[in-house]
Amino acid sequence: MIAWKRIEFPIFSELVGSGQTYALPTTSWPTWARGESQFRRILIHCPEAGKPMASTRTTAAVIGRLLTERYDMKDLPKPFNYNFYLLTQTPGGEVCQSEPIPTTDPLHHSESASTWFNSYEPPPIQ
Repeated sequence: MIAWKRIEFPIFSELVGSGQTYALPTTSWPTWARGESQFRRILIHCPEAGKPMASTRTTAAVIGRLLTERYDMKDLPKPFNYNFYLLTQTPGGEVCQSEPIPTTDPLHHSESASTWFNSYEPPPIQ
């Protein structure tokens, strides 16, 4: 069972339902990530409107997913850490995220930065 946490993520309302994946500039990151120096990059994927992502972890409508890259020296020789965060919205429009979910592709702990992030542009909205 997922413990959902409400977050401040203003750009999400502009991206939800887009069917796109974007590399978020730091100014568009959720507020909890902006002040954390270990975070390097964040991707967001929002499926098309009305087509939430399937998840075996929740029955909530997953309408977005973050992929975060974090660099942590204490994890050497594999200092690059990757996690997914599922996103949903309350009926009142508040954004909620899951706890971090370790990834398998890219590997949760890696020796080098993932190339996944290199293929995506920032959203057209700033």
